[in-house]
Amino acid sequence: MATTSSSIDTADERAVESSASPVGGFDRVLLAVDDDTNERVHEVAVSLAAAHGAELDALSVVPMDASVDHWDMVVERREDEAETALDAVGDAGRAADLPVRKRLRYGTPAEEIGVYADGNDVDLVVVAEPDRSGLTRLFSPSNLASNVRDATDVPVVSVPTNE
Repeated sequence: MATTSSSIDTADERAVESSASPVGGFDRVLLAVDDDTNERVHEVAVSLAAAHGAELDALSVVPMDASVDHWDMVVERREDEAETALDAVGDAGRAADLPVRKRLRYGTPAEEIGVYADGNDVDLVVVAEPDRSGLTRLFSPSNLASNVRDATDVPVVSVPTNE
């Protein structure tokens, strides 16, 4: 019996070693950022991408809602905040020797993140999940992470940002 078990173990090891892509591995990780995304979220996305040998995309969406009619000071301020957030991810990637593909889009954040993830073969989306207690939860029962989960079939990891 021991011989049979041993040969099965050896055969299993060869099957695992010959596998081209590990089960549960990621080839492309998307980090959705805004001006409130902190270093902890960057570290999680960078370490996941590095651990899996994956490409890292950083996406920031400039919200275009009812408060914005045309290109105005509000949009310009939001663009500046988005670019600053993307640069912070780029710095985190450089520190880990991981290239980061930075993208900026306009629209509804959850929808744009879902469209980007689905259209760019993303395997995992990482988003920040700020503390939502008290009045914030009452007036805004949904959050970005749950909205992104509704917008795509790609797995979504939410990283709590409360410290």
